[in-house]
Amino acid sequence: MQVRQNQDGKRKDDRGLPVGAGAIMGRVATELVAGVIVGAFIGWMLDNWLGTSPLFLVLMFFLGAMAGMLNVWRMFSGRGLAVGYFDEHRDSSEKE
Repeated sequence: MQVRQNQDGKRKDDRGLPVGAGAIMGRVATELVAGVIVGAFIGWMLDNWLGTSPLFLVLMFFLGAMAGMLNVWRMFSGRGLAVGYFDEHRDSSEKE
């Protein structure tokens, strides 16, 4: 991730997002909490719909936590799953 400084003197990465300890910590916290909350909510809804008390709540809670950790890893590694993403290090002679 390359860091640039714009005219305002604020540091931004190559995607134009602010770079700093507070910004990074805020994004990490948001990714982790959002994954857990969304996963737990979906699990709770499935449990209410199917009548399986805590089964899907627990399952989706952990799945949401793993999704949050995956998002944090993708943020720090610079890899994303956006449209047009490709692996630069992959040998071009490999066939899919």
